[in-house]
Amino acid sequence: MTIEPTPADPTPAPPPPAPAFNWVAFIGGLLVALLLGGVANIFSGLIGMSTNVRVWAVLIGAIPGALFALVSLPYRKSGFSQGLLVGGCIIALLGGICGAMMVGTSFH
Repeated sequence: MTIEPTPADPTPAPPPPAPAFNWVAFIGGLLVALLLGGVANIFSGLIGMSTNVRVWAVLIGAIPGALFALVSLPYRKSGFSQGLLVGGCIIALLGGICGAMMVGTSFH
């Protein structure tokens, strides 16, 4: 009694499923952008305030958020970079608003 070998299955194996979105990395990137961007917005707001021009203060105040958004672009697929992008947008919005509001303020 001989056992015949079974022929190999001609259908290829299915591709592995796409990785699930990593919410922990997203929240980590969001917190990094919010915390570091908040500190950077203090300095950019003071620099914008010293210009005494609202348009320049808005642009200078939005720089930290724009930097976080630019840093996140090469790694678009990871949750951390998407958190940086969202946090950078929030920081740019708040930094621009605060930069414009601080023009004309004096600490004397």
